Amino acid sequence: MSQTSSQMKAIPNYNIDAVKEQNDEIQEEQFRDYPYRWCIVVLFCFPNMMNGIEFITFSPISSQVQKAYDQSQFVVSLTSLVSMFCYIVINFPSNYILSEKGLKLGVFIGIFFTVIGAWVRLLINQNFGWAIFGQVLGGIAQPFILNAPAQIAAVWFKPKQMATAILSLVNVIGVGLGFLIPSFVVSATYSDNTTNEIYDLMLIQAIMITACCAPTVIFFREKPPTPPSHSASVEKSKFSESMTILIKDKNFILLYIYFGCILGNFNSIATLINFFLEQFSYSSDDTSYFGTVFIISGLIGSAVFSIIVEKNQKYKLAIIISSIASILSYSLTMGFLSLDIFSLQLIAFFLFGFFATPLIPLSLEFACEITYPISETIGSGLVYKSGQMFGVLQIVISTEVISIDSQNSVYICMALGLILQILGLIFFLFVKEDLKRKQEEMRQLESMRQKDQMSPPQSIELVVQDSSNKFAQVHNLNI
Repeated sequence: MSQTSSQMKAIPNYNIDAVKEQNDEIQEEQFRDYPYRWCIVVLFCFPNMMNGIEFITFSPISSQVQKAYDQSQFVVSLTSLVSMFCYIVINFPSNYILSEKGLKLGVFIGIFFTVIGAWVRLLINQNFGWAIFGQVLGGIAQPFILNAPAQIAAVWFKPKQMATAILSLVNVIGVGLGFLIPSFVVSATYSDNTTNEIYDLMLIQAIMITACCAPTVIFFREKPPTPPSHSASVEKSKFSESMTILIKDKNFILLYIYFGCILGNFNSIATLINFFLEQFSYSSDDTSYFGTVFIISGLIGSAVFSIIVEKNQKYKLAIIISSIASILSYSLTMGFLSLDIFSLQLIAFFLFGFFATPLIPLSLEFACEITYPISETIGSGLVYKSGQMFGVLQIVISTEVISIDSQNSVYICMALGLILQILGLIFFLFVKEDLKRKQEEMRQLESMRQKDQMSPPQSIELVVQDSSNKFAQVHNLNI
């Protein structure tokens, strides 16, 4: 007879119902949702949204900026390009800080650089270089902000709640507002007052960004008192170990390339859209409307696809369908350009946003699933980095190699984006849908059910056995 069984015999008159009730209380105490998680969502929405606004500020008014400060297309596109480049450089340090030093510290660093960058841009009328430097500071903040949603979702929410998808879309909302706000401050056509209008835009955004980020600094929390799920309670792999594992993970590499193609084209369109449309007689106000409709439809599409995936857990199927529809609607935007009909182009952007935007949250959530138990911050951060790298490459080719100075050059630039999307889809078809995090949660739920059906001696013995197995696994890892 085992030592555990002997110890159980020494326990007098145990009550089965009482033990089960105690087990339920322990599980409830270990894995529960805290209402404050929604406060965390709201608090994180502010800096996330503000960083998106800061990133895209100059894109919808790129023509006015080019004339007001006598800059080339490439220099004006640098206002977005430097943010993407900074993300590539700062991604690893931000991942390390978020996963090893703490979520709260990482988010605060992101807030600090976002706010400082917004105020530095107020020197734009002294020298346009200050605007680019302000964007650099915002770019340093970007990886700390964009890499945080997966970790916030992991430590505050159950996996089935698709919190990563919700939180990652907030930055997209910020980009949408970034397209819309300039149309209310800066005139659609260049005038002698344009430089003052652009300064006013910088001032309004600096005040808004500071005011919106302040509550997060005061009320944001690192994590709840107890984890919301088993996957949240599991100790994640260390940063150096995680990188070694991911480099050898075929599924992750394929997803990395796919997401790079998709997000790269997304960032390229967001940056260059005004340069594209002005070749077809559209104004900067039209650009703002197209960008806003793109984001609104994208939020609707993301909600629809997220709900569907949450119910059936078919990530790969949903991403493939969305990718194909995104490619077709993107082709539609290209086809409607020469018609010069505002309503048709608006419909095309609506469809493109509806199918393209969901690819961001779905891919990030999928990355967290297939890379478990690696820290969600590291997996999602790396695929985001891929998108920034492809985006930088596409923007540089479009502005420097092709040069956006005619309708034909616009078609060539957009065709490049179309090829990238098709290429990305081909790579994604070979990704295996291995939902490791969901599988682990199901195993734990099944284990809990088995314990509930056992007598107290069996239940306690199973717990001891599980603990011994976990100790052996940890011991082997340390060796």
